[in-house]
Formats: sequence, structure tokens, C-alpha cells
Amino acid sequence: MYLDSKGSYVQGKAHFKAGHYQKLVLDVRRGEFYFHCDDWRVPPGEHWGDRFPPSNGIWAPFQWLRVADVLSWTIDSHYTVEQRPYLTREEGNAFAREVAPLGESLLRNLQPVPGTGVFDWSAESASAGMDIQAACSRHRHPPRGRRPELVNMAEAVSVCPQLIQDRWATLDDKHLDEEAEGLNRFGLHNNPAITEALGVDPDAHGASLVGTRAWLYEHRVSAAAGRPMQSAASFFATHPELVTADTTTAELRAMPAKVRAVAEAEGIVLLGDTGHAADARRKQLRDEVLDDLAICSAVRAEAEAAVKSRHSAVYAYLYRALSWEAQHSGEPAVSDTRLAELAHLNDRIVARLRAQLDQEITEERTRSQQRQDYDRK
Repeated sequence: MYLDSKGSYVQGKAHFKAGHYQKLVLDVRRGEFYFHCDDWRVPPGEHWGDRFPPSNGIWAPFQWLRVADVLSWTIDSHYTVEQRPYLTREEGNAFAREVAPLGESLLRNLQPVPGTGVFDWSAESASAGMDIQAACSRHRHPPRGRRPELVNMAEAVSVCPQLIQDRWATLDDKHLDEEAEGLNRFGLHNNPAITEALGVDPDAHGASLVGTRAWLYEHRVSAAAGRPMQSAASFFATHPELVTADTTTAELRAMPAKVRAVAEAEGIVLLGDTGHAADARRKQLRDEVLDDLAICSAVRAEAEAAVKSRHSAVYAYLYRALSWEAQHSGEPAVSDTRLAELAHLNDRIVARLRAQLDQEITEERTRSQQRQDYDRK
């Protein structure tokens, strides 16, 4: 690095390729804000995503939807930047302390997303992040405070209540997140009443609705009025009697009304498209039946192959024992009864096999004798 073992700045063109390796880091979960230096000597390689700070927290926001657990701002310092040469450890730590109030403002104004354990942005927290970015530039721009082009979702609703859609109260997480992204991207342009009431230029650079995800999740909780919420998919999973693999298409068409009645009786707010969830549930169960069929068929095929192989082996051993020469008394080497018992066959089957084998032996001896007589002639 550009810092020696004592934390002092190291001069020299040998470090020219270091690039912008100095950063300010904000650990959102721990509430820690500090100066950090990457080890620029380590090439990115295949494990670039494992490096610290994580790439998903690099300050380059195009949308205000999710807050990474660790945020980082690259300090525009460089060997060739006269306005901002590389910082020593002491200078970097002092710079972090100088900018720390902005980090505190960012943390203080983040909005929790109910039921998720994560945060969403607010206009105030996003503006603080922009001010940290400005402080890290080579020109060290002063903070500008709250950006007028950023509008909190709560502010938008207060001046444009018709923005609220009834369906938001029962959307599942996936579709509610899609709504949040749409509002964040296009909410100001699609709703001029908001910008007119608040005096905001919708075409200003970076103009956006902020905090949409947190507001939508909070709205859904409020609409539930204390009742537990459950996705339709998980509700079907906990009520297996509602949809089975044998449920007919006609029954599926009537399922939304039926499942809503069951959920209301249990005091549960269902989230998501119940019809689609019922279809998906039946498909899942039918796929499981087909999987079981395939498994059972494979086991049966293996068992039948094993039986066939054993069947052939049994008769091979049986024919071998039947071919043994008789005892001095004239009795077979092994009785038919004993062979039938060992082979788990009927006595008559063994007797018939012995007779067939004796006949074949007799016929073979006759043919052999005939060949010998022919040769002597």
C-alpha cells in the first residue's frame, strides 16, 4: 500500500497502479464509520465478490430501494491527483471523523422495512450519502443537505392520496417490491400532482420517490389491522386439504372464494393471487406424484432385473445338481424333494426338469452311438 509499517505516506512511482484504493466505510448494522484501504497489490481474480468492502455496497445508487449492510465511498485520492494525494493513516482517520456526522445522519434517517429486517432509504439518508460522496471527491465539495429532487413516499401520499391503490394491501412480497420499484422509478413522472404540490421539478437530475418499499410494507401492515398475514402459497401448504393432486380444474376456479372464506374464518390476511397459488400448488403436488411414479418404477425395474438374474441362477444351479451321477443305490445324488425345498419350487417341477434332462442325456447318448456305428462302417 501507500502506507508504510508506521502508517506514513510512501512516495514513489512504484505505486502508480494503486488506483483509488482508499475508502470511507459505513457498517450499517454495527453503526461504525471508518477509513479503509484496499490491498491494491492483490489482483481481483475470480474472487472479486469476496473482497471487502462488498461490491453491492459501493456508493453508486441508481435506485433507492435497498440499503446494503456495508456501504462504501471511494476517496478520489491518487498519486497523480494534486488536489487530493493519498492519505496517511492519520489523515484518513481524521477525514473519517470529519465526515462522521453525515454517516450518523444517514443511519438516523434510514427507514426499517416491516417484517424484513432490512432498511430502506429516505430523502434525508440518501442526501447524506450524496454529501459523503461529495466530501470524498478531489474537490471536497461541502454538504448540500436535503436534495429537493428527492421526495419521500409519505410526503407524496400526503399531497396525492389518490396514489394509494387498494391492491397494495394484499400483494405478496415479490409483487409489492415490484410496485416499490415502479414508484421509485416513475412515481414522480406518472403523478404530476405530487411535483406540482411540492414544487419539485420531475425532470431534475436524480428526481425520484424515495422510501417506497418501507412505506408500502408499512401500509400493508396497517391495512391488516393487527391480523397475521400469510402468503397464499404458504396458506395452501399449511392447509393440504384445500388443494390436492386430484383437484379438478373446476374446483380450482372456485378456489379463490373458498380459500378467502377459510382465511377470514381464521383471522388471516391472505397475500398474493390465490388462484395462481392454487394452480401452482396442484402442479407441485402432481409433479410429486410423477416423481414418486418414476422412483417406484425404477425400483420395480431394478427388482425385476434382480429377480430375473436370480431366476436364471437358480435354474443353473438346479440343472447342475440334477446332472450329478446317481448314488450306488441308484438313487439320485440329491432327491427331488430336497432340490425343490432348496430352490423353493414344487416337487413336480423338479421331477419334470429331471425327466427332461434324463431324456436329453439319453437322446444325446443315442446320437453319439449312432455316429460311432456310422464311423465304423
